Amino acid sequence: MTTLDKIIETFTQQIKSSGIIEIEDIPNIDLYMDQVTTFMDKALERYKRYDEDKILTKTMINNYTKAKIFPAPIKKKYSRTHLMLLIMIYHLKSVLSIRDIGILFQPVLSVKSLDEQDSLIRSIYEGFLKLQIATQQYMQSSAEGIRDNATPAKDILEEYQDEKIKRILLVLLLAIRANAEKQLAERVLDMYF
Repeated sequence: MTTLDKIIETFTQQIKSSGIIEIEDIPNIDLYMDQVTTFMDKALERYKRYDEDKILTKTMINNYTKAKIFPAPIKKKYSRTHLMLLIMIYHLKSVLSIRDIGILFQPVLSVKSLDEQDSLIRSIYEGFLKLQIATQQYMQSSAEGIRDNATPAKDILEEYQDEKIKRILLVLLLAIRANAEKQLAERVLDMYF
């Protein structure tokens, strides 16, 4: 098994380990800030690169509230809806600016009725979960395609014998794809929001 095969095999195994937080897995009681950060650290642990990384800090959450991309807590407590929104913000923050995240969620957060706002966020979160599952399936087949199929990317990687060069090129390939997806997301945001 080549280094490329090992990397792709490890990646596909990680994809299969899910990391998706279903609505039922989110506490249905209001939480204080420390409880929120503890929940987020445990629930999104799969996404940590290093063990000491923090998923979300109190400062981050307070900054999201100040930037009006996240509703203020009610009596210092955060609801299940707050947590759904925080999970989505976590996934967006490495791709979009805080300003862009604010623009994205502005139509929902500007709704005056809290019940209607909660219902909208829940609907969006349900769609988000479905998109995560679809993306995991896509990423798994894409990764396996790099390894198994004759694709332009695999052909390019196979031109090189040096494993170090192959690893560097694999990272470059994935970064190019990620950057293209990020640019597409920004263009859609600019066009429709």
